[in-house]
Amino acid sequence: MKQPHVSLLKHAVRVTATCAMLLTLTAMAPVQERPGAGKVEVSREPPDTGPVIEVLKPTEGAVPTVPMEVTIRFTPRSAPVDMATLQVAVVKFITIDITDRVRPYVSPAGIQIPDAKLPSGKHIVRISVGDASGGMSNKQMTVSIP
Repeated sequence: MKQPHVSLLKHAVRVTATCAMLLTLTAMAPVQERPGAGKVEVSREPPDTGPVIEVLKPTEGAVPTVPMEVTIRFTPRSAPVDMATLQVAVVKFITIDITDRVRPYVSPAGIQIPDAKLPSGKHIVRISVGDASGGMSNKQMTVSIP
């Protein structure tokens, strides 16, 4: 008889291994919103002493469509953006680091994904980036796909 936690861990590994880009995820038991409801929420986690992280697309409050364009801009404050500090994670039952999957879409100016595909459900993405002087900034965005 399989142990439930072993099955869940195998599922998490399988999900992690098959994710192809930032928002192309097969989520473990996504939180379902009411049918037809979808939205985008963006929050900032203080203190932001590093680059400004600005989510340009999808726009906050918008009802997302799939595939969707994702545009995130990094604006230096006092020192150049340090791309080695970039971390992108999907927050679910466990946090899944998808930084390496996003790297093809990253530049010091930000993240540009022309056609991100998401399954239905609620997806929380946390972005962290620092600068050459050691400052760090965090941004969390929640995308609900109907």
